[in-house]
Amino acid sequence: MRERPGRTSLTSFLPLALLLLIVLAGCRPPDAGGASARAADPDVRVRVEAPPEGVVGPETVRVLVLDGDVPASDATVTVTGDMTHAGMVPVVADAPPADAPGAYLTDDFAYDMAGDWVLTAEVTLPDGRHGFGETRVTVARP
Repeated sequence: MRERPGRTSLTSFLPLALLLLIVLAGCRPPDAGGASARAADPDVRVRVEAPPEGVVGPETVRVLVLDGDVPASDATVTVTGDMTHAGMVPVVADAPPADAPGAYLTDDFAYDMAGDWVLTAEVTLPDGRHGFGETRVTVARP
């Protein structure tokens, strides 16, 4: 079948549409479930606490971890901060045990740019079970 002059076939738009889908997928906020290939245990409950409006620079992030209804001790906790747009290097900090059972605090987490962030805590209990928690923060310029 011959095309009429001045008309473009539908197949010529396919590469452009595919490119647009790839770009849009890269602009999604990170997904805590995709942060690790390990499955979260439903009994490991994780809550990430940070001021909802941060400022560029150091910030304390508090992570509360429960194993069922009991505060979890001796967990390994890592906090990852990702900006909601593609192309930015994540900020990663360990969160050692804090002042209360089941509480963990970052020592060296620092926002390096203003914008919208997703903070994800990945928790590993001593028996190998995992949990994840997430919160969103908007960081303003200093």
